[in-house]
Amino acid sequence: VFSVLPLPNTMSLTPKQIEEFQNKLNVEVKQIKELQGKNSKLISQKTQMIQQQSENELVKNELAMMEEDATVYKLVGPVLVQQDKEDATSIVDKRLEYINGELKRLDKQLTDNEEKSENHKKKALEIQQTAQAMAQKAAQAAQAAAAQSAQA
Repeated sequence: VFSVLPLPNTMSLTPKQIEEFQNKLNVEVKQIKELQGKNSKLISQKTQMIQQQSENELVKNELAMMEEDATVYKLVGPVLVQQDKEDATSIVDKRLEYINGELKRLDKQLTDNEEKSENHKKKALEIQQTAQAMAQKAAQAAQAAAAQSAQA
């Protein structure tokens, strides 16, 4: 979880500059939170797909252990319908192929979102560092001006 740190030593920055930095920072944090929400949904979908994959692998193994002339039934609503073993195996294989494709797609989306999130975190850090550097320069300039007026 990413949190917004207050901008350091902003007393030397103008209110407009502080607001500008804060707005930029808020945009980055919002993007990070949105990506985290999307990832949460994707992880839930992935978990569901893994469960379906597991169930289908189990069915595939059961079908492989059956004799060629064994009777296979498929549950369609409340009714058991007779089906060829070959057809059942083909359907399970296609279902597994689809599930594996979905898992790859979900993994890619998760990876892409993580990369985007890291980029937003870097931008947020850069914004904070820029604000800090500007505040330090402004403070140094104020100190130099105060030192010159004290000498005069």
